[in-house]
Amino acid sequence: MKKIKFTLLFILITISFHAQKISGKILDENSNPVSEARIGIENEEIGDVTDSNGNYTIDLTNIDETKNVKVIGNEYDLYRAKISDFIKSQNYTIYLKRKAVNLEAVIINPKKYVLKNFGTSNSKRAYSEYNSNDPNDIFKECAIRIKNKKKLRIKNININIVDYKFEKTATFIFDIQGEKNGFPDDAQSLVNEPLKLTVTENDLKDKEISLDLSDKNIWTDKDFFVLVRIAEDFKGRLNFGGNIFAFSKDTYYRNYFGEWKKFSVGEPSINVDVLIEK
Repeated sequence: MKKIKFTLLFILITISFHAQKISGKILDENSNPVSEARIGIENEEIGDVTDSNGNYTIDLTNIDETKNVKVIGNEYDLYRAKISDFIKSQNYTIYLKRKAVNLEAVIINPKKYVLKNFGTSNSKRAYSEYNSNDPNDIFKECAIRIKNKKKLRIKNININIVDYKFEKTATFIFDIQGEKNGFPDDAQSLVNEPLKLTVTENDLKDKEISLDLSDKNIWTDKDFFVLVRIAEDFKGRLNFGGNIFAFSKDTYYRNYFGEWKKFSVGEPSINVDVLIEK
């Protein structure tokens, strides 16, 4: 009888260990809540976004303990911790460290820099859809790669929208990242604050949106990726334009912090205006 009780207890402990839905908070160094931070599991398509009080819930059921919990907030350093350590601590409050911002004064000599546009633009063909009825769509993030070897400053991010129907507003969330092994790297974000643009249907009459970054001082002299996703409160659908015949270009995409995947042949109509060395 004791053996049966012990076996049942062991099974219950095992089940509870492998079926874990964890709730906690994400705070900054001063214990203030961090809203809209993304928490997930590295290379897994699960996660959550913190509310205005920094609260989150994440389901770790049947997730390999050797994988990492990961948190991203653009103005904070990337947080990463092994799941096994995270669970053992039984303290699910995560503290994020604000990025050290080095704002060097850069004098732009107009004789040395020229305005250029990189990426795909002016496409009238539907390429990539976001639909709030599909949970996989609403947490999808896509990216384009800009190949570069010269010093440049990013001035604008532009997107062509060819079709849309949504309630109230749509918020586009952007990031600009360096490259690692041919894919975007969360640890190499070039921005120190959230990059967001909220629009109504009326704002899309010209089928284009543009985010002004001229005051953000974003510089690079290497290849970089432009990432975009739609905020999780989006209700409706919209289609990015794109070029399905751009055989020399690729589309990169992921859900949450799942592995980046590359679709070779075509690119969404995302482009950037830059000031680049001649």
